[in-house]
Amino acid sequence: MPKIPKLLTKSDMATRWGLARNAIKNREDRHDDFPPVIQRVDNGRTPLYLESDVIKYEQKHGLARND
Repeated sequence: MPKIPKLLTKSDMATRWGLARNAIKNREDRHDDFPPVIQRVDNGRTPLYLESDVIKYEQKHGLARND
């Protein structure tokens, strides 16, 4: 069986970085290098992001993990 990569939501990122969800949306709107959406669930309402992309982004921007 293939291994499924770990996926994160914006809420996961907010918890991970100790930020409010609206701060995550602001980062998405303002940073061209914000992790790309790789899938949407919940009838298209919830974007999912690869954890590996999130790790690259947080390292580049010096975001501390709180999880």
